[in-house]
Amino acid sequence: MDEHKYNSTWRGWKIISGIVTAAMLISQGMTGFRVWNLKMLPAKYAAASTAAVLLIDAILIYGMFPRTENGEKRGALWGRAAAYVLSLVLIVGSLVGWHAAAKLDETFDAITREPSVSAHVGVYVRRENSAEEMEDLTGAVFAMTDSYDMENGQAALAEIQEHLAAEVSAKKYDTVFAMVEDLYTGDVDAMILNVAYTDLFEEIERYRDFSEKTKLIYQYEVKNTAEAPAEEATQIPTEQTEPVAAQPHDPFIVYLSGSDTRESVLKTSRSDVNILAVVHPEKKQILLVNTPRDYFIPNPACGGGLDKLTHCGLYGVGCSVQALSELYHYPIDYYAQINFTGFETLIDAIGGVHIHSDVDDGVYLKKGDNLMDGEQALKFARDRFKYSDGDHARGRHQMQVIQSVVDQMSNGAIVTNYSDIMDSLQGMFVTSMPSQMIAGLIKEQLDTMDKWNVLTYAVAGRGGSEIPSSMPGLYAYVMYPDQDMVDHASELIGRALNGETLTQEELRTR
Repeated sequence: MDEHKYNSTWRGWKIISGIVTAAMLISQGMTGFRVWNLKMLPAKYAAASTAAVLLIDAILIYGMFPRTENGEKRGALWGRAAAYVLSLVLIVGSLVGWHAAAKLDETFDAITREPSVSAHVGVYVRRENSAEEMEDLTGAVFAMTDSYDMENGQAALAEIQEHLAAEVSAKKYDTVFAMVEDLYTGDVDAMILNVAYTDLFEEIERYRDFSEKTKLIYQYEVKNTAEAPAEEATQIPTEQTEPVAAQPHDPFIVYLSGSDTRESVLKTSRSDVNILAVVHPEKKQILLVNTPRDYFIPNPACGGGLDKLTHCGLYGVGCSVQALSELYHYPIDYYAQINFTGFETLIDAIGGVHIHSDVDDGVYLKKGDNLMDGEQALKFARDRFKYSDGDHARGRHQMQVIQSVVDQMSNGAIVTNYSDIMDSLQGMFVTSMPSQMIAGLIKEQLDTMDKWNVLTYAVAGRGGSEIPSSMPGLYAYVMYPDQDMVDHASELIGRALNGETLTQEELRTR
C-alpha cells in the first residue's frame, strides 16, 4: 500500500473511530443520567460502575484509533475490529439500560401520580329484555337510588340523557334492593347502579343469581381521585402518634388493600385484603396487622353507621383508610392497592412465593416448603371456605404471601426480574407513597441487601348477623371485634413505630 493510499485509509479509520466513540459516550451518558435521575443506585455501586465503564472506554478508544500514519501491523487491525465490536455491544447495552431505566421511571410515575380509580356505573335490564344498547331504551323508566353513590349515579343519568338526547324518566328508591325487586317484576325497564355494588349481591341468597337474571348494556366511567375523607382519624395522644415525616429512614404505616376485581385496571370495589404494614426502615422490621373483611365497625361514608369493613372499599380506598385509622387510633400515612390480576402477575414476575408449613393441610399446603405461582397463591390467599376458622385462615395466608414477597424482593428479585415486575404493576397497582420515598427505600435496600424481619398479627372476633349500613333492610354475616385484640394490636403498632424489636413468638402468645 503506497503512503498516499495508506494516509487516506488512516484518516477514514480515524473518522469511523470518532463516530463510534461519540455514539458510545453519548449512549452511556444518556443511560447514566437516566439511572442517576432515578436516585435508586447506591453511591458505592455508582462509583464502581462509573470507574469500570471509563476504564473499558479508555481501552476501547485506544484500540479503535490507529497510532501512526506510516503503517501498522496486521495484529493492530484485528485489535481495532475487536474494539469496534465491543464498542457496539456497549452501545446496545447502554440503550437497553436506558430503556430499562425509562420503563422504571414510567412505572413509578404511573403508580405514584395523583392516585385515581375508576367507578363504573352500569345500566342493567332484565335478561329477557330485547334491548341491547342505550338507544333501545328511549322512553324507558330507569330505577336509581340516592342512598348509595348518589354523585356518580347522577353523573351517569346526565350522561344517559345526553346520549339519548332526551329527558329520562327516573324512579327513585330508598334502597338498592328495592329497585332490584322492581326490575325483576318489570315495574321499571332499567336500573342505574354502580357496578361495584353488585358484588354485594353474592352475600345475599335471594340476589346471587343477579348476573343470570340481568344483563349490562351500558357503562359510564367516572374517574375519582382516591383521597381519604377530610375528617381526621382519631388519635391517642401518645408519642407514638407524632406525625411521620416522608423520609426513607422514618417509620410509617401503609394500608395494603386487595381490590376485589380481576380486570387489568383498578376499579372501586370491596376490599378483600385489609392489612396494615408498620414499616421501620432503619430496624428492617415490618409488622403486618390483619383485620378481617367482615369486621363490624363504623363506616365513615355512612355517617359512622356500623358496616362490614370490606364494604368501605365501595366508597373508595380513602374510606377504608379512615375506618382503620379510627379502629386502631393511629394515622395511616399511605396506602397501596392492588387488584387480583396484578397480584397474580406480580407473584409470577418474582418467580413465585415460598410458603413454609409445619403441617399438611390437605388443601394447598404440604409439610415443608411450598412454591406457589400467581394463580395458586391467589387461591391460597382468598380461600376461607375450606378451613374451619374461615376468614382468620385467609388473613393468615394473606400475610404469609406478603412475607414471602418481601423475602423475594429483598433477596434481589426486584433487580433480576424488574421488567416483569414493572409490567405487573402498571394499571393494576396504585399507591399514595411519594416516588422519591420509594426510590430511597429501594436505594437503601440495594446498598445493604439486609433481610427484613416480617412479623404478623391478626385480630379476631365472633360471628353474628346484622344489617350493615351498606345493605339497609337486609341481614348479613358480620364479625364483632374482639376489643382486647384490637387494643393489643394498637399497642404493637406503637411499639413497632418506636423501633422496638418484636418477635413472632411474642406475638403468638396472645
